[in-house]
Order: sequence, then structure tokens, then C-alpha cells
Amino acid sequence: MLPIALSRAIRLPLLTADPFTATKWDTGDDKAKFANHLLRFIAEDFPERLFTEAFYHCLCNTFGHIAHTNHTGFRDEFFRSRATKIEFLEQTITHPCYGDPGWTYSDVERAIIRRLKGTAILDWHRRLLAQEHEARDRAEYQRLARKFVPMNNPAPPERQGVAHIPATTTATTATATGPSAPPPQAVATQPDLFAGF
Repeated sequence: MLPIALSRAIRLPLLTADPFTATKWDTGDDKAKFANHLLRFIAEDFPERLFTEAFYHCLCNTFGHIAHTNHTGFRDEFFRSRATKIEFLEQTITHPCYGDPGWTYSDVERAIIRRLKGTAILDWHRRLLAQEHEARDRAEYQRLARKFVPMNNPAPPERQGVAHIPATTTATTATATGPSAPPPQAVATQPDLFAGF
């Protein structure tokens, strides 16, 4: 769920019919109703209960969307993951709004774009996506660590059969001994996180 302040910035103030041009098929009130529903849908993080059949039929004909085969196809394309929600928002915000408002919803598209650009909605979703990726990567790291650390050996992975040299120090290589032997050479090393498997 979006933060309350962000949700309010997207939804309020409600759009009215006044700035919208009626078409042969829809009134200014129809356009305002669609616009407010779309803003609510976005502000509540795209809940399935708000993705009604009537809303889908109007939405799939705006913002340059190609009419998907059906309601389910459109939902699956855009609202099943954080990445696809971002794709939907990017397509919405960057749409050039072609057409005469007496025949299209281009005036509604412009109003929606202005509202969304005035908020941090895309940044919020991108931050969440980055957090999801980090959590997935950490979980995968933990899974691999459990898989490759023997259950009966409590030693950390770097201590299992391989000498551990801290990353902040250097190791010296073995050289010939004696008064004429050259000094040992320093070799930078890094710990091997997967040593011992």
C-alpha cells in the first residue's frame, strides 16, 4: 500500500467534468469518472477489485495501449508484479496524448499525466523493486550458504579446509631462504566466500 501522503497526492483533489470535452459517446462526467477511478486504482497499488470490466474497456483504449485479448490478459500484462506496474506507469506518463478531445480521451490523458508527474509514484515503485531484488538476492545467498556448509561443521565457510586470510592483509609467498634470497613478494588476496565445497 502506498504511503497515505502519496496516495492523497494522486487522488485529490478529485477531477471534475468541467475541463473535459464531451464526445459523441461520453459526457464530461463520464470522462471525470474514469479519470478518478484510474487515479484511485493507481493510488491503491492496482488492486484487482478495482479492475472492473467496464474500467478495463475504457483503459485499454487510452494511453496508447493495444487492446489485449481480454480483461485477464491486460491485468496479467501490467499488474502482476512490481516491474510490470512500473512499465504501466512509465507508458502512462510518457504517452504523447494524440487526438481531438471531442473524439478521444486525450484531455483525460493529459490530466492524469500532470497529476502523476507531480508525485513521486514512479520513484516509490522503483525503490520497492530495488528492495525486492535485494531481499531475493539475500535469500539466495542464505540458501547457498546453507547448501554448501556441512551441517556437522559449525566453522564458517572460509575455515573449511582453506586457510583464511583477511581481505585487509596481504600474504607472502614462500621463497628460497638464505642470505642471498630475494625479499618475499606481497600478494593481495581476498577471502573466498565459497571455499571448502
